[in-house]
Amino acid sequence: MKDSIIENHESYGLIGVSRKHGGATNLFGSSIRHHNTIAITIKRAEKHRDLHRNWYFGRKELIQIEMSQTQFAEMITSLNVGDGVPCTIKYIETNRMENPPEVQQRQVFEDEFKKDMQNVESQIRTATIKAEGLLTKKGNINMSERHEIVSLLRLISQNIELNMPFVQTQFNEAIDKTVLEAKGEVEAFIMNKVTSLGIEALKDQLPQISDMKNGRRKPIKIENKEG
Repeated sequence: MKDSIIENHESYGLIGVSRKHGGATNLFGSSIRHHNTIAITIKRAEKHRDLHRNWYFGRKELIQIEMSQTQFAEMITSLNVGDGVPCTIKYIETNRMENPPEVQQRQVFEDEFKKDMQNVESQIRTATIKAEGLLTKKGNINMSERHEIVSLLRLISQNIELNMPFVQTQFNEAIDKTVLEAKGEVEAFIMNKVTSLGIEALKDQLPQISDMKNGRRKPIKIENKEG
């Protein structure tokens, strides 16, 4: 553009959103591996003024992130909620970020539940030892000792009645989220396949469409069958 005016400013940028398809990849904040992701790229930009209009061109890439279909939808529909939605940073300028570790959500909950049950077991053991010591000692049990045993038993009861249902609720929510992500991955695969098949079918029909457009429709042969 010979007569174009080029403008640069530190605030000029371009943002792009695209779909990516490929090998299975781990995403931060997701408990499954994804073949279909949403990529968001931010670049520095230049503004060119030519032919009585503005033209915008991307230059140096600043950052590229990837999200699952579910994360992208949540980001759009959950404005002003918390600090944001998890995303996976892929590039900062030319520096490639290491892939996030794979997370097995079910295994995480199993380990956490096992630890909670070990805490309950420890409380029961402590209460049992304390009660045995008081019940087998000589003499009467005083009021403070009775209160101590009751307090230990109440702590165990509270842990089981309140904390365990909470753990179960959190587990159910995490599994529901995992199922939702898996559905999104399947839906993305189906849509990509349908689009791909549609494009291939359209390619096969392009010669016929071109003939019809140019008035060169192929004549229809009518066979006269004598019975």
